[in-house]
Amino acid sequence: MNSRWPNLKFFQSFFFKSYKVSSVDESSLNENYIGGFKGYQLFVYSVYLISVLIVLVFLLTAFGPLQYLLPKSTYYKKSELIELILKVDSLEHDLAQKSQYMTIIDKIIAGEIVDSLVMLETDSSIVFQNLDFSPSKEDSTLRQLVESEDLYNIPVSYKASRSSLEDFVFFKPVDGIITSYFDLSENHFGIDVATNTNSSVKATLDGVVIFADWSVAGGHTVLIQHTENIVSVYMHNSFITKSTNELVKAGEVIGIVGNSGELSSGPHLHFELWQNGSPINPVEYIDF
Repeated sequence: MNSRWPNLKFFQSFFFKSYKVSSVDESSLNENYIGGFKGYQLFVYSVYLISVLIVLVFLLTAFGPLQYLLPKSTYYKKSELIELILKVDSLEHDLAQKSQYMTIIDKIIAGEIVDSLVMLETDSSIVFQNLDFSPSKEDSTLRQLVESEDLYNIPVSYKASRSSLEDFVFFKPVDGIITSYFDLSENHFGIDVATNTNSSVKATLDGVVIFADWSVAGGHTVLIQHTENIVSVYMHNSFITKSTNELVKAGEVIGIVGNSGELSSGPHLHFELWQNGSPINPVEYIDF
């Protein structure tokens, strides 16, 4: 108990003791009084100064130029991480689909026959075992009820399942003379129509442009996706008036006849029709 009192007396004497600041003249040794203060005043001023310095350093670090010198925090909320993972997964899926689609388009331009314009995705990591496909009693009752009610209804897909190329009215893509006909034995999957330079090239059906760019063999080339898995191809244009993903109407100008590409020997249009990955003779459906 007695050992604590000297410390308490020391702090009391420090806080309440008066101090003065003065200067001494070296020649005359006279003391010049400058000012005075007490111990608690020095303590309060010191705490205030330290607090101001802490706030100033915080502001410079959080909002000032010092924030660029510190390492960035990598903390994310759980919801933000899940959202980022979903976005990355969606982008990877879209990129894979576009890559597959461009592969099919390259094969069509190169003259290869493909089985389908849409490649099915297979996931070998999924294993199904001991699956029971036998219908339950409730499922059988529901099926009988639905079948009895829809017995005399015409299905919505009836018309679509009956559609064929004969049902379409194809617009003639260009006016001219056919110089080279469709010939599978020669790997010539379309026709060549000779015409005047700067003649308009028109879309044969309504659709969406899936490719509008330069190719070495076909020059300025346009591919249009139509309904019923029909694709039309227009090669050797001098330039193209449409871009990828743009909607077009039948008879709408999509390019100008030219002589671009290594396989072109004069101003003409190379025109192809494809359905379900198989080439079709355009002369059978279009009157040139």
